[in-house]
Amino acid sequence: MDMPTADTAAEAHLPKSAYSRARVAADPKTAGREAGLATVHTNLVALLRQRDDLRELEQSNSALLDAADEAVDDDVEGFELHLLGAVKKNRDNPKYRRYFPDGLRAITAADPRKEEPELVGDMLTLMAEDGNDPEIGEAVRTWSPKLTTSLTRVVDADEALTTTEKALAMIQDVKLPGLLANWRDEYKKLEGALLMVYPTDPKRVARFFKPFRKNRKISKPQTPSTTP
Repeated sequence: MDMPTADTAAEAHLPKSAYSRARVAADPKTAGREAGLATVHTNLVALLRQRDDLRELEQSNSALLDAADEAVDDDVEGFELHLLGAVKKNRDNPKYRRYFPDGLRAITAADPRKEEPELVGDMLTLMAEDGNDPEIGEAVRTWSPKLTTSLTRVVDADEALTTTEKALAMIQDVKLPGLLANWRDEYKKLEGALLMVYPTDPKRVARFFKPFRKNRKISKPQTPSTTP
């Protein structure tokens, strides 16, 4: 009997077990012996559907994180512009450098899942101290609540994406390999059960299973032409 290799896709197991369980159930002498394979087939279908749903959710959550990151970038840029006007466009002003010591892009181009939230969080901490500053207080009071809201959305989006990634990794790295091992065990056990029913007819037993690999066609050697 042809068995899947280690690199056989999980989806490729399903047509084989679907065929075998139906073929076994259709034979009055073997009907019922497909129960174990049928159960693991059903479980594999359910797990692959769950995996595919999580993959789609992962993309949706990734899009929401990108949108939230773009929004916080817009707010940081808005604050930077307001702050720059307050210090008369002097980027060397200590009050400007307090928030943007390495420039605007050091914040907006930072990693949106770790670095930028930390940088914006530090910025909000400084804003809490500068709300009454006579020079930059207006800019701080205007943008602090906006940045607080946009940062919260980034953090929430990142948490949702992380949760989805962990669930997907659990399926890919733990649940799916274990279930495929069970599938292979049941597939092989079914062959053994059928051989007990047809001990003298292994070719008949082989017909209960679909091969995973197509047989290579052997090309006939070409006869040399005798035409001049």
